[in-house]
Amino acid sequence: MDRYRYFIFNQRNMVVLGLFQIAFSTVCVVSGLIDGVFRTESQLGKTRAPIWAGMVMGVPGVLALFSSQRKNPVLVNVLIVASIISCVAILIVIVYSSLTLNYGEEEELSSAPVHVIHTKFVLNKVVKGANVTMLAASVGSAFVVLVIAYLGCRSLPCCSCYDSVTGMVSEES
Repeated sequence: MDRYRYFIFNQRNMVVLGLFQIAFSTVCVVSGLIDGVFRTESQLGKTRAPIWAGMVMGVPGVLALFSSQRKNPVLVNVLIVASIISCVAILIVIVYSSLTLNYGEEEELSSAPVHVIHTKFVLNKVVKGANVTMLAASVGSAFVVLVIAYLGCRSLPCCSCYDSVTGMVSEES
């Protein structure tokens, strides 16, 4: 019984959390693409950090979907490690979004035609909106990935929060 206790955690919650994590990572990748396409060339924009970090952020979501269906403790261990790596990727997106929001490109367009000024203004607002969206998605993703890691840790056989005989929550905790 102790060997298969990790299957006791609520499968439905893990599926929902996995779908949320995939949705947050998709929002981060799409916002990173918008940021990369419409941002004027800068050293920070050339890194394409939100795109790569968004792809890394999606891995725990996919693993959460798989771990909710399979009885495999190795998959749960990989899920926990991927969640920790995803936290690092989330931190990278938060730093990138904060830096680009605070130190964005403000160009001097006083000698440009009016339609160019309006276009640059609108594109600047689109990039700022994409960065705010990345920031919000990464904060939500941080919450979801920490819950996924917590549920994964609680479901492992080495966790002392379950009784090894019955597989239920122990009363001693």
